[in-house]
Order: sequence, then structure tokens, then C-alpha cells
Amino acid sequence: MTQAHFFGDAKWVGAPDRTAAGFSVLRGRFYADAPQKVNLDILGLGFFKCYINGICINPDTFLPLSSEYEASCEPKGQTLSGHRIYVPKFDITAYVKKGENVIAVEYGGGWYTCPWRVFGLPKVIYRITVEDGQKKYFVSDETCRIGKSRVERYEFVKGEHHNYAEWDACFGKDFDDSAWKNAVATEPLDTEYCVTECQADALIEQLELCKIGTGVKGTIYDCGQNTVGYPLLEISARKGERVEVFFSEELTSDGKLDPTHVHGQSFTAVGDGTVRIIQPEFTWFGFRYMEVVGEATPKCVKVVHADVDISSTFECDNETLNWTYKTFVHTMLCNMHTGHPSDCP
Repeated sequence: MTQAHFFGDAKWVGAPDRTAAGFSVLRGRFYADAPQKVNLDILGLGFFKCYINGICINPDTFLPLSSEYEASCEPKGQTLSGHRIYVPKFDITAYVKKGENVIAVEYGGGWYTCPWRVFGLPKVIYRITVEDGQKKYFVSDETCRIGKSRVERYEFVKGEHHNYAEWDACFGKDFDDSAWKNAVATEPLDTEYCVTECQADALIEQLELCKIGTGVKGTIYDCGQNTVGYPLLEISARKGERVEVFFSEELTSDGKLDPTHVHGQSFTAVGDGTVRIIQPEFTWFGFRYMEVVGEATPKCVKVVHADVDISSTFECDNETLNWTYKTFVHTMLCNMHTGHPSDCP
């Protein structure tokens, strides 16, 4: 399918000063007289979080699904037959109010801007279809406003850094974006647009944390099993103070994070004196243990991977075989993200 099929007259837009590593927030306005049905087709590259009137409609997903988005470097000795990108669709009727509404999209990073294979620079496109007695369309274009993301540094798949001391909460309807710049139209993608049919990532369960000791700089917590996802944190750091979280699959003999199983994973945030509930937004971690440094209290661990059904069962009188089966299923699920399985056990 073509871009017009999903997005009509919408344009791919981005910040005037885009960089491959940079994140931004795009804000647009739309109107509904008496909304009966409101649908949203949207892409934010590499990953995106979308807010309607300040409420996130995809809080624990990594969308869009990974694909051969468009032409970049061709694999050596191979010929690619084409490129495609998967379009997420949302029914946002429940989030829309009569009158003016605001869509805000925080976007960047992900597979699309990976430093080892950059496809392009961060960009967004969307079309909102409002049915309120007639069908009306609201699309991304140069009237949208672009501002600063809380994501200040980012390295997929190792971690991200949030700075709340230098950021205003800008997702809600009442935020004043008049000082922001207008978005700029960017190059369209030479690709095939497809409906998203594969299961996306989702919040699967929440694990309780147990405080088990003191680390090199902070407190070490155990979530009870090796898993994938991220912690939900309540931070109370004063303005300019840093909170750091480090992750590992194993501990050393003296109860510290085993550096050979950290794999460079970390999440950091600079506070602004406000008590906040935060989480990483654009990457996930593989871990069981984590060390928290600074004024922060972990509330739980969110287990996030592809929301797929388990179609097999196995049980016998040998507990080792039962454990092996359960571990294999757990390993497979923990490696399913963004539409495909990965290869790390």
C-alpha cells in the first residue's frame, strides 16, 4: 500500500535541527464536535510514544515493529527485493473530548537510527479520522510544533538518560507551545506501507522487588528471575540531582553486580525537585538484579516482550525436564521484541 492509503495528505515532519541520536516531541491540534468514532494511523521513527490530551495510548510498546524500513546500506553480496514499514492503528475515541484536542508524539531512536545501520533521521507522520456526523481528517504538517524531549542521551540497546530539570511536561492539552518552532517537512520514505498484524510488545506482568544488599554506590534489588523489561521508579531527587540504575543478570560472590553480565545497561535521570513516577521509554533491559543510586524508590519491574500465546504444554515426573521446558519458553518469550525474535539467550 502507499503512504496516501494510510495517511492521505499528511506529511512526514521533524525538527529543523534533527540529528540521528536526537529525540523530540511533536504537538498538533484537532477538533471534534460530537465524536462518535476517532481513529489514528501513526508512525514515529524509530520508536514513538503517543499522547492524546496528555494520556499515553501505548505506554509499554516499542512501535513501530522493526522492518527493512527503507533503503540504506545493502547487505554485502545480497539483493533486497523491497522495503516495508508497518503502520500501527489506534481507536482513540475514548481519549477525545468535544472541542479542541491535542496529540503529542515523543519519538526517536530504536532500530531506525541504530549507529551500526542508520536508515534515516527521526520523523513523524499521522492522520486522525474524526467521525462526528461527518468524516474529517487532521494530519501532520508544518503547522505542528516541535519541542524538546526529556530523553537527553540514548543508546539503543544499552540505555537512556532523562533530564527533568531542563524539561517541561508538554504532553497535555494546556501546555503552551507558542515558543516552540514549527515542524519542517522531511523526505518521504520509498517503501511499502503495511498493516501491523504481528503481535507488538506489551506489559506482560509486574514483578515485586526485594532489597538484598548494598552495591558499589547504591542499593541492590532482586526481582526474582532473569527477565526483560525495566523498573518503575518513584524519584524525589532535588533539581539537578542524578538518579542512576544499573542492571545485571548475575551477582559476584560478594553480592555486587557482576560486571561481566551488566552489558553496559543503565538508566539515569536528573530530577527537578518534583516527586515523579518514571520508567525508561525507548529501550528494555535483560536482568535480574539492579543497583539504584540516588533519591529513588523502585516500585516494581515491568516485564515487557511480545504478547504472544504459548501453544505448547509439557509436564512429566522429572523436575529437571520440567524446569528445562519452562526455561526454554521463558527464554524464547524474553527474546521476542518489535516483531521478531533475537538471538541472545
